[in-house]
Amino acid sequence: MKTSLFALILSACLLGACQDVSLDQVPQTERSEANFYKTNADFYNAIVGVYGALKLPGIIDKGSGSYLYMTELSTDNTDTGQARGGTATELYYFEDFNFALSSTTISNAWTSHYAGIARTNSILDRLPTVNIPQASKDRFEGEAKFMRALFYFNLVRFFGDVQLATHEITSPYGANSLPRSPTADVYALIISDLKTAETKLPTTIPASEAGRASVWAAKSLLGKVYLTLKQYDNAAAKLKEVIDGNAFSLMPKYADIFPATTSFVNNKEYIFAVQYKSGQVGQGSDLWSNWAAVNASVALLGAGGGTGGGFNRPTADMDAAYEPGDLRKDASMLNSYKAANGTTVNERYVVKFRQQGALNADSDVDFPLLRYADVLLMYGETLNELGRTSEGLTYLNQIRKRAGLADKTGLSQADFRLAMEQERRVELAFEGHRWFDLVRTGRFIPVMTAKGYKVKDFNQLYLIPQREIDLNKAITQNTGY
Repeated sequence: MKTSLFALILSACLLGACQDVSLDQVPQTERSEANFYKTNADFYNAIVGVYGALKLPGIIDKGSGSYLYMTELSTDNTDTGQARGGTATELYYFEDFNFALSSTTISNAWTSHYAGIARTNSILDRLPTVNIPQASKDRFEGEAKFMRALFYFNLVRFFGDVQLATHEITSPYGANSLPRSPTADVYALIISDLKTAETKLPTTIPASEAGRASVWAAKSLLGKVYLTLKQYDNAAAKLKEVIDGNAFSLMPKYADIFPATTSFVNNKEYIFAVQYKSGQVGQGSDLWSNWAAVNASVALLGAGGGTGGGFNRPTADMDAAYEPGDLRKDASMLNSYKAANGTTVNERYVVKFRQQGALNADSDVDFPLLRYADVLLMYGETLNELGRTSEGLTYLNQIRKRAGLADKTGLSQADFRLAMEQERRVELAFEGHRWFDLVRTGRFIPVMTAKGYKVKDFNQLYLIPQREIDLNKAITQNTGY
């Protein structure tokens, strides 16, 4: 099902396409420009390398990359089960909101996203003159622009103004004088790229191409971009296109979304996900071995499954966020486990990506970036913001019904906002949405301070890595850091 794609990812990595390069570095491969980017197969390998960038340390990595630190650990959803000190120091930066300018996690987020952007630009600069079928050109362009938009969407939400590179940088120092561009310019590129992508991507993705973007991925992401910009009319129209397309649906049971083994064909809810494949060098994930309760070892992971890292441990507040009878809770997190000696260990841990029997850091469970429940909730939110609250409730209640909960009725617009905040939290828990949602709605400061977190207004953006400022005097630090 995934074998061909992952073989190509591995091949691309061996050729150098999967190196973790910074914006100011030149990609190094064993193949020269003169004999690569010539054939359809060359561009296919290159686009697989773009998807592979999602598994760089600064994005999702094997399941514990910077993206999850910055979107989950920095909220009321999760903390870490590890003791302070040593390798856990970086984890506590995000719990304490006391970031070091040299933070490896934040620096990786910057450089890994730009590594992905560099890969897309190499493709886009060469496509116009290459002699390959037009249908292939169109699809590669659509995929590259979708991915470039995704990388920039993360960057602009994490950092605000960022460097805008739309063409390949061939000089080792080519980005050292490139200033940060205003967020409005970054969003203009994101929207332009996604508008192009939705005209060039296919409507269906066969199992043999699991992990590649479809037109629905582009439309879903564009709807999320419009929602973030509070362009509610545009967001509603785009999200409605996804709903009316009938290409996706809610899985009958919440637990069905996260099966113990990957099933691309049967999972009708994943619109776009990071693909993992166990048994292939470097292509499995640690979504279970590193997220299981710290030191749980064989009790949760089985022989050879690792010890448990306690990463993204649900907080007590997250535990209390689920309503009585919510079927999503036990499919998302548990509060205890039986140790090998039969005693009960009271420790919270995420089970959403559980795969019993997987080897350490070699799970086959994919990580969703866009799924249909998110689209329904976003559409309901846009309707509420457009004054159509009763219609918005229809979509909110679709999600609640599957969770085994009663409908919400008679909400005011303000009450709907709070209900949606709650619903998104428990529906999308541990999937990298909470920080973005709270910042997007202006709720980050009031929610976090009310719960005792020492956050400041400037924490709604992350610091610019000091390394980037040292290399480029045109880059300034975000306010407050």
